[in-house]
Amino acid sequence: MSLLLRFKNQLLTQQVGSLGADAVALIRLENGMVKRLLDKTLVPINENQHTAHEAQPWASAIIALENLLSNVNAQTKSKPSANGLPLTLVLSNQFVRYQIIPAMPAFSPADKVMAVATHCFRESYGDSVDHWTIRVSPIPHGDSLLISAIDTELVTAIESLCQKYQCRLNSLQPYLMSGFNSMRRQIGAGVSALVQVEAGRLTIALMRDGQWQNITAIKTLKDWSGDLAALISREMLLSGLQTAGLKTTGLQHAQASIYFSALPTLQDEKIKQVFKQNNPAWQVLPANQKAIVGYVPSQDQPYAMALSAVF
Repeated sequence: MSLLLRFKNQLLTQQVGSLGADAVALIRLENGMVKRLLDKTLVPINENQHTAHEAQPWASAIIALENLLSNVNAQTKSKPSANGLPLTLVLSNQFVRYQIIPAMPAFSPADKVMAVATHCFRESYGDSVDHWTIRVSPIPHGDSLLISAIDTELVTAIESLCQKYQCRLNSLQPYLMSGFNSMRRQIGAGVSALVQVEAGRLTIALMRDGQWQNITAIKTLKDWSGDLAALISREMLLSGLQTAGLKTTGLQHAQASIYFSALPTLQDEKIKQVFKQNNPAWQVLPANQKAIVGYVPSQDQPYAMALSAVF
């Protein structure tokens, strides 16, 4: 394939994937006036695989990713247009550690910002930080920074697989960041919470006027509605936001808001509806679904994490 044709193909085709604790997904999209789903692949991860690789929580996911890339590579040998496409991969929150730190002064050197971020993680986790890859995600006009840490061994494993199967790694994004970016224009003023539901885990980012206040995560059972209500109440109390969502301004009642990232299953959607009924003080707002021809949210929930990175 000529370089010009390869460049044109990469411009018109987008490849995104997700690395989760319960499954690895890969989606190929056609860009244009309307995005179109070209193909999708999912490799589930069962409990036995987790038990066999307890040393690293992400080891089973890497094996599943290799199986997926190997299968896709075999299927696309007769389709040169599908080879060598850049890949944007979203990492489950279960494989990422997060902290919020105050924003640095404008034009602070990158190495100074990184030193502060590394110091903050080291205070909490000690020398384990020496084996992590740390990233800083500034929010425009914000007074706080989201910092994240991923096992360097995991990053290296992903890069090696992409090289092995001729799949150029374009971006590696924590789910919390890709989820926030996909709905940041929806998030309004006041107190709000971004909630992400994964298999056996809830991640909640508390915000006030769009500024990060706190991030926490817990393991959950299949019915997570009660866990969510209790967790948000506790984190609001610890963050000093316990009454912020109940203030009355003039004649209008200011409701605090919950923004859900797209849920992974229909059962989770039903649980969300129960949460809405049992917690009327919160305004529960839907995720902004991507307009993609061939993608059916009610049938394709396992691909929601990957689609959070679609631009």
